[in-house]
Amino acid sequence: MKSAKNSKSLFEEGRRREQAGHLEDAAAAYQQVVDADPANRDAVGRLLVVYRRLKEYARELAVVEAALGAVAEEDKTAQQKWIRSHPGAAKIGMSVLRRLGGESATAFGTDPEVEKLLKRKAFLEKRIGGKKRAAAGRRKTKKKTAPAVRSREREEKKAAAAAAARKAAAEKKRQEVADKKKHAAAERKAARDAARAQARKEKEAKAKPSLFVVSLHYLVALDRIDAAMAKHAAFLNKYFKAGDFLVAGRQEPRTGGIIIARVKSRAAVERIMRQDPFVKGRLASVDIVEFKASKIGRLWGKRT
Repeated sequence: MKSAKNSKSLFEEGRRREQAGHLEDAAAAYQQVVDADPANRDAVGRLLVVYRRLKEYARELAVVEAALGAVAEEDKTAQQKWIRSHPGAAKIGMSVLRRLGGESATAFGTDPEVEKLLKRKAFLEKRIGGKKRAAAGRRKTKKKTAPAVRSREREEKKAAAAAAARKAAAEKKRQEVADKKKHAAAERKAARDAARAQARKEKEAKAKPSLFVVSLHYLVALDRIDAAMAKHAAFLNKYFKAGDFLVAGRQEPRTGGIIIARVKSRAAVERIMRQDPFVKGRLASVDIVEFKASKIGRLWGKRT
């Protein structure tokens, strides 16, 4: 009773493992049941399915042979029991069997399950034997491979490796060319962007130019200033005509003069003012203040 209970528990455990996809564990549980009772058809059937899914054909064949052996043993036991119970009929039956050329009676072929096992056994024996023959044929062919064939295979491998190397080198070169083109394009774009930025800057500078207040402070007496005034006036007229000076006049009281200039930079103003006769003759000093014009009104008076 205890053995039957254990077999039932193991069978149920095998079913759970099989349904969960743990085929090796399921096979172990079913195998224990079959080892204890090779004629347990439920366990045998499930074990064969599991071994088939695992492609364990040799183990499957062992289970089939054990099951057939158990069925044959049951059949033999049943025959002996019947002979003991019916000795007369058994004697007549054995006599008929000998006349037909047989030696013993068997149930093989009359049980559908047994027929399935016999067919599966034949299939497995053929499959396992075919694999062995195929493996032996491969080993035999390998041994017979001629040195020329092996040499050709080596040359083919070398050629394939060389082709792969050439392909990799070509791909690398293509990538380098693509990278150079990409880099050159990026440099051209950067140059265009820089040029546009400079153009915008110059345009903004023209729209809102810097103006300069040039303040002259006399360093000598007025009679010396008056003596150089004609040359100073010619200097002023030159740069008014060039458009660099906008407004010019003397301070009140007369301690110097003021010039409003519009030029590109402070350096340009300084360069111009060094040409002033007052500055060249050390008759006056110069202070320069730069500012941005945000509003410009209409000038009154005449331009001189």
